[in-house]
Amino acid sequence: MLATLLKNAFERITGARIYRNSMPRGTCLVHDIGKLAKGPLREIWDVGAHQGETAVRFRKAFAKATIRSFEPIGKNFEELAKTSASLNAHHCYRLALGPRREKVEMRIRKASVLHSLTPELNKPEPDDLGVEEAEVETVDHLRSRMEIDHMDLLKLDVEGYESQVIEGCRSTLEQGKISFIYLETGLDDRFVPLEALVEQLAPFSIYPYAFYEQTPHWTGSQRLWYWNALFAKEDLL
Repeated sequence: MLATLLKNAFERITGARIYRNSMPRGTCLVHDIGKLAKGPLREIWDVGAHQGETAVRFRKAFAKATIRSFEPIGKNFEELAKTSASLNAHHCYRLALGPRREKVEMRIRKASVLHSLTPELNKPEPDDLGVEEAEVETVDHLRSRMEIDHMDLLKLDVEGYESQVIEGCRSTLEQGKISFIYLETGLDDRFVPLEALVEQLAPFSIYPYAFYEQTPHWTGSQRLWYWNALFAKEDLL
């Protein structure tokens, strides 16, 4: 009784909320994964790593995991490599991931977070800074080459290219070798629609669990624009 009174008083005074083992899903990715996972995460792939922001976050959250970050754009990769040097058990690769092994040209945008292999987005714009050749690999080929048995978490932030990266995971998914997939989806043509991702992953018994980082539209309107989604294997749900 006293604990409840103190909790209520603290929330009233501070405006904060206290949750006791009942944090609503979608509030904290790390908490949700920890609740569902059957043990510590050991292998994390950070695809579309940009300059290492997510790697730093994951390094703090998943102390026992090896983190592999993939970023194809030169300037971003230089910053990622600097970040990697300060993190233990972190490896970075100047690669894009996709449905097949190939080399492609990528348009360099002024905003470093907007590079994409999606054909509708990877086309000339007036303010482009140039073009770079990117080497594309598949998850299946890399996992085999690196002799990695299981991937605990596959994070994708690839500007509308998520379905193609997943296509390159087919063998890995068929073998049930990915526990969680964390990716971006949204409500306009920059993003792969949620329903398309559900349809693509359901045959592998991977289903959505929660949504995070819900972001309003860039125009300033408060209507929802995009968010991150966590998918998990059925036997973890």
